[in-house]
Amino acid sequence: MGTRTPAQHVFMFLWIIGSVAAGDLEAKPGEDVTLPCNSLTDANVTKLVWKRPELEDVNVFFFRNKRADENYQDPRYRGRVELKDPEMKNGDVSVVLKKVTVSDTGTYQCRVTTSNMPTELLHSVHLVVSEGESVFLLKSSSIGLKMRNPPSGTYSSVNAIYSLVPGN
Repeated sequence: MGTRTPAQHVFMFLWIIGSVAAGDLEAKPGEDVTLPCNSLTDANVTKLVWKRPELEDVNVFFFRNKRADENYQDPRYRGRVELKDPEMKNGDVSVVLKKVTVSDTGTYQCRVTTSNMPTELLHSVHLVVSEGESVFLLKSSSIGLKMRNPPSGTYSSVNAIYSLVPGN
């Protein structure tokens, strides 16, 4: 695979931003929730990590060597998280979080590394679990790309943060 041009990187970044804009989720306790994330290609996923950034060093889901690895998963999430599509067709690396509780409220980040793209994709989604009516909050999400520049082996990063106010 050839080197990507800056224009291709910008296109990928804008495509990711568009896919993240619908990234806020609401659920009631006991429900199962799909946390969406897609890689840019249908290439072999070499590593997939879902994290809770506000909880220090907490892996919600860890996938490497073609299998989920509970040794790197926080005990609060063991047995409650699985791939939506175990074959990860069309780059779908979404996970299902089962039987959510109010303590599951927070931000979830998905990091994907594929075999043909030395890029780590970061996707954030905010989950609100509440007993009552819909909660209207100012929610913000962020996304970043970490790209390796093949000739020099150096890395460059692009980050964006945006806020959404749910409509009526």
